[in-house]
Amino acid sequence: MGNITHNPDASKFIDDYINSSPEFARPICYKLREIILKAEPGITEDWKWGPNYYKEGMVCGYGAFKQHVTLVFFKGSLMKDHEGILQEGGSNLRTRSVKFRKADDIKPKVLTSYIKEAVKLNESGTEVKDRQLDVPADMKILLNMNKDVKNIFEKLAYTHKKEYILWIEGAKKQETRERRLQKAIVMLRANRKEP
Repeated sequence: MGNITHNPDASKFIDDYINSSPEFARPICYKLREIILKAEPGITEDWKWGPNYYKEGMVCGYGAFKQHVTLVFFKGSLMKDHEGILQEGGSNLRTRSVKFRKADDIKPKVLTSYIKEAVKLNESGTEVKDRQLDVPADMKILLNMNKDVKNIFEKLAYTHKKEYILWIEGAKKQETRERRLQKAIVMLRANRKEP
């Protein structure tokens, strides 16, 4: 992969982004930027969905919101989180984040160690594996009989697959379950992400 800047204007975009952020967020973003760039030799600024930093893959990025700045580690689910500061990424299984409300909340030594760990994960080629779901046997049979629907189901995000499975498994009576299975085929064929 190498250390390359994907967007040659990334630094300018990041300057503009920080300068147009809410006033409280600017010192936080500047401090994060400084720490990230010093933490690891060869780390480069990039612009993808906002400021992010790259070395052998995407390492981290940040975004300013109304009352906080969120720093996201793209492989955060694999990190040790020795300080217990990382929060789950919601529906994103891979990321973990830290929220900062003021620049004084940032601990440079802690953050530097997290950035170094994230870079090591990239350098090692370690990838985040998607969690596997146990698809009920009757649903598997139905999906195998409807290959087009099976392909749609397999492309769904983990959380959407889980919603379908929980909906089917939540039926109290067998006839309700069978109706839900048939309805799931129709909804999936119509590209509905959840029941």
